[in-house]
Amino acid sequence: MLAFKDGDTASFGCLFDRYKTRIVNYCRRFMNDRETAEDMAQEVFLRVYRSAPKYKPEAAFSTWIFKIATNVCLNELRRPKYRYSTESIDVSKTGDGDPPLEIADKLGIAPEEAVARKELDAVVRRALEELPAKQRAAVLLRIYDGFSYEEIAKQIGKSEKSVKALIHRGRNMLKAYLKDYIDREPER
Repeated sequence: MLAFKDGDTASFGCLFDRYKTRIVNYCRRFMNDRETAEDMAQEVFLRVYRSAPKYKPEAAFSTWIFKIATNVCLNELRRPKYRYSTESIDVSKTGDGDPPLEIADKLGIAPEEAVARKELDAVVRRALEELPAKQRAAVLLRIYDGFSYEEIAKQIGKSEKSVKALIHRGRNMLKAYLKDYIDREPER
């Protein structure tokens, strides 16, 4: 980012390549909508691009960009639902009309495992939607993206103690929501 700030435009491409998948996946988990997530990721990188002249490396770059991503997602949640639906040209839909939760990895998996993962993904998505926005942000940043409590506090504008409480309450809510699914005996 410092190289881009100093005028090396190729550095922005490197930043984009390095963070695009993580940002899209974070926004996808947060918004639970692939097209909206792609729009949010574009907005994140547009803000990064525009913020280059005033960028100061006070924290890790990943902390800074995920703070932008969190703010973009929170702002989108506050907007009225006037967006119209569009089809993404690069996402293949599955048989039931749901786009994949993540950008697909290149490793092949067994069909039975794929079905089980898809079912679990749907249950987890519904559980995450039940969390309040700040809790959802904190849980996603901690569990999926592996940020420290300190980094999350900077990203969502809360104290480290508040972040720990948000994550604790969020995990408890997720456990309660997922209890029936977890306790269910596997079908044979």
